[in-house]
Amino acid sequence: GDEVLAIHQGQSVLGTVVSVSQQEVELKLESGETIFGDKSNVAKPCETLEMMFQRVALAVADVEENKSKWTAEFFHLMNDVSFLPGGRILAAAGNDNLTCYNCFVLPSPKDSRDGIITTLQTMVEIMSRGGGVGVNLSSLRPKDSPVLGVSGRSSGSVSWGALYSFATGLICQGGSRRGALGLVLNDWHPDVLEF
Repeated sequence: GDEVLAIHQGQSVLGTVVSVSQQEVELKLESGETIFGDKSNVAKPCETLEMMFQRVALAVADVEENKSKWTAEFFHLMNDVSFLPGGRILAAAGNDNLTCYNCFVLPSPKDSRDGIITTLQTMVEIMSRGGGVGVNLSSLRPKDSPVLGVSGRSSGSVSWGALYSFATGLICQGGSRRGALGLVLNDWHPDVLEF
């Protein structure tokens, strides 16, 4: 089974999933003790390897004409360790709210508050479903450039990148790990040294 973090008698404990029923999970703790607890007290994944392979096999076979044949074939390949898909596929296939893709490269944000926030919103949606994001900040005006609409000065591309980075730290990708973000700034951009 998979190692998971669980709450038992008010304490966080590490254990290996032995079995899972409708509402209860059986865990074998590192100490050797076996405990039973409510599934809601167990961090993901709350499934055995066999259950994960079955979920992935069903999802992958869904596009095939003979679903039952290919479900069995895909399950056998994974269970036999002849073939294992990547981690994102193992985590996401069959989970409708997650993505099977690892990385998304977003278009550079439009140089406006609306454009920057639209990119932020897209980034957060992708990360919340388990995907990582890459963004090139070079489309944003340099620090201290005039902002005519408000008679002010721009805080610059690096500050907006810091906003994206801060938001990344708040998002748990697919509910299980911190977000992943890659920021890029072209070498010709005046903010490159600050970056």
